[in-house]
Amino acid sequence: MYTLVIFIICIGILIFVHELGHIVAARMKGIRVLKFSLGFGPKIIGKKVGETEYQISALPLGGYVKMAGEDVTEEATMGPDEFPSKSVLDRATVVLAGPIMNIIIAFLFMPLVFFIGIKMPAFLEEPPIVGLVEGGSPAEIGGIQTGDRIVKINSSPVSSWNDVATTLSLRPELGIKIAVERGKEIKEIFLGKGTGTPYSGSGYAGILPDIPPVIGKVNKGYPADQAGLREGDRIVEIHGTPVGNWYRVSSYIRSHVEKEIAVAVMRGDEKMIVTVRPIKDRTGGYGVIGIINRQETVVKKFGIIESIGQGMSRMYELTVLTFDVLKRLFSFNLSIETLGGPIMIAKLTGEAAQSGISDLIAFVAFMSLQLGILNLLPIPVLDGGWVIFLLIEKIKGSPLSKKTMEVAQTVGFALLITLIIIVSYNDILRVFK
Repeated sequence: MYTLVIFIICIGILIFVHELGHIVAARMKGIRVLKFSLGFGPKIIGKKVGETEYQISALPLGGYVKMAGEDVTEEATMGPDEFPSKSVLDRATVVLAGPIMNIIIAFLFMPLVFFIGIKMPAFLEEPPIVGLVEGGSPAEIGGIQTGDRIVKINSSPVSSWNDVATTLSLRPELGIKIAVERGKEIKEIFLGKGTGTPYSGSGYAGILPDIPPVIGKVNKGYPADQAGLREGDRIVEIHGTPVGNWYRVSSYIRSHVEKEIAVAVMRGDEKMIVTVRPIKDRTGGYGVIGIINRQETVVKKFGIIESIGQGMSRMYELTVLTFDVLKRLFSFNLSIETLGGPIMIAKLTGEAAQSGISDLIAFVAFMSLQLGILNLLPIPVLDGGWVIFLLIEKIKGSPLSKKTMEVAQTVGFALLITLIIIVSYNDILRVFK
């Protein structure tokens, strides 16, 4: 119930902000607004103020602003206060105001996260001493070695893993120079793109910190749980090979789908050996046994100016990641099974709320950004579809016929409903698994 309440409140805020953008822009352009609804379907409660009816409807997964003359199925009188009578630019401004408001709110919320204090892995504050270099990675090809201390990236000094992670994440193409301290020498190493670069949505170098292989969580029902592994177990060997870094463990498990492996752990002073068979992850295709590493966390607060910089940087990363996911999805390089629907969003909202106010605000900011960007997609019934209609009207000098717009919106609505059904089906499968 707690998760449901938090989800409804958060999604309500995002919808309200979106529709507020539309109604404010419409009033500024002198357009009569007939209805402002949070939610779809039957009205639960409402009140008419002037010519506008404000209401809350039964289905809280959207909302709408109904303007005079906007409905393509109704005959517009072309009065001066109706939507169709306004210029293409005015109508485009009203249409774009909703998603733009969501994007603005996202960029305003994220700096607040850093000002309140962001929970982060403790190792990010530690000196950037390389704990592991992944095989075949740009770092290995360039000659970086375990034990190297990173001192500069592209001539800019770095003093922590946070500096390294932030700099590399903004350079997905790499092609950068890294200065490392090795013994008493400073060596300059060039990182090219490399081969076998995994998808991460940001820059990948294959440079990893020293993370002890201690289990922090065991997911119920997974192979690790069935084998008897517990929180606090320290993994010391994988198939007879000593391991001292979490990433060694993770890499071995990922590459051994459906193959039995022997895992030796220390539980207190006792050494135990269990056999596990990694299962295939539904979205990534790699092996998993259902364990998460233990990480010490710290809460780091930033000043006002630094919070703004950190927030803008984070939103830039998330924007690039969102567009990259969309590009891979539409080019059929990303399975639709990876998408989550309302159930998954509600679950993540609840988890963020339980983690703390900072994580909840960060999640809401990310959702607001995605809502803004997705509404700009050129699909009829979305705001981006209306922009396409308006661009066509500007080019041809006259509006599209009502029949054409009706058909386009029907197709767009069908596509949207199909997508909702698919992501909801994905959610249900996740719940039952």
